[in-house]
Parts: sequence; structure tokens; C-alpha cells
Amino acid sequence: MEGFNFKTQVRVRFAETDAQGIVNNSAYMLYLEVGRIEFFRKAGISIKDRGAHDIEFVLVEACIHYKSPATADDLLNIYVRLKEMKDRAFTLEYVIACEGDQDRVVATAHTVTVSVSPVTMKACMMPENARKMLMSV
Repeated sequence: MEGFNFKTQVRVRFAETDAQGIVNNSAYMLYLEVGRIEFFRKAGISIKDRGAHDIEFVLVEACIHYKSPATADDLLNIYVRLKEMKDRAFTLEYVIACEGDQDRVVATAHTVTVSVSPVTMKACMMPENARKMLMSV
């Protein structure tokens, strides 16, 4: 996918589909989380040791645009890129596409994540090391 340097994959499980055999809209939030966590991992930020970087991340916004249906056993490519970096928040952009179907776009999305202090859980300036790690992907 042009303009995206990061990709991970997920295979649609039957339990994620609805009565029509199409992926239920709620499953897309899980797919975004898979993409986000793998993006963090690629940046060197593990969810197990993110406290070592004196930062917590809180998702504050998610917007999904459904483009075409995905069904059970489809292999989905989840493309993620950093769209915007601010002092206290960043926006990730996503494209979810069906592998083997000319990378047919299933959904596009964005999420906004705020950096918070692990002590107070209030918004704070993102540490420079975390900022650089995210921007490195």
C-alpha cells in the first residue's frame, strides 16, 4: 500500500462474522488494535515494558470507514502509519485490505492516542524518546 511503511496481518475468524457471514463492525476495532500494538512493537515500545519509557497511551478517538465486506478465513493486511504527531497526542492512519484480492480495501480508519503520565493518568507531554521511537516506523 503506497505511503505505508508498516504492515501486519490477521486472519478473519468465523466468530468475528455476523449472520450474513460478513465481518461484524465491532471486529474492526480489534483489527485496529492488532495494527496499533504491532506498530508500537516495531517502534520498540512493547506493551509489557512501556512503563520503562515513563509513558502510557490512552486511545481517545477511533473512526472507521467501511469500504467492502470481509468474510471468514480472509487474510487481512493491516497497514499503519503515523499521520500526525503533536506534543501530547498522535494520530495513526490505517488501511485494512484483503490479501489475494488485488489488496481490495475493506476499511480505512484513524485513531488518536494521548500520552498520559503513568502516575496521574492525566495528559502529559510525550517523552522525546517515545516520540522518536514512534516516528522511526
